[in-house]
Amino acid sequence: MLCDANVGSIIANALAAAGHDVTRAIHIAPNARDEEILDHAVSDERVLVTCDRDFGELVFKHCAPPPPGIIYIRFEPDDVAEIVPRLLAVLDFDALNGHMTVIGDRVVRRTVFPVKSANDA
Repeated sequence: MLCDANVGSIIANALAAAGHDVTRAIHIAPNARDEEILDHAVSDERVLVTCDRDFGELVFKHCAPPPPGIIYIRFEPDDVAEIVPRLLAVLDFDALNGHMTVIGDRVVRRTVFPVKSANDA
């Protein structure tokens, strides 16, 4: 997993403690633009965990190549630790693969990444 710069150490450490291979964007590409972080997730074949909706726009609107999956944490509780159980509950890699998973304040939804046709290449 690649945690975006806006995903703090509490979440990254919880993912690592749960046995996931976690890299933080701030350690591999400090001050990187979203496009660069997305490229890292794609090239390293990592699910991207972010609190930034811009990645969805890059993939769905601007047709950027997607990583294996994107998890967008869309709610901000008073205590960031409240995110951890909700995040851990969606970590079924078969379900994440090829999808943007949005964790909202009440629901989780998944949207399939757009499929590029041969004419788009």
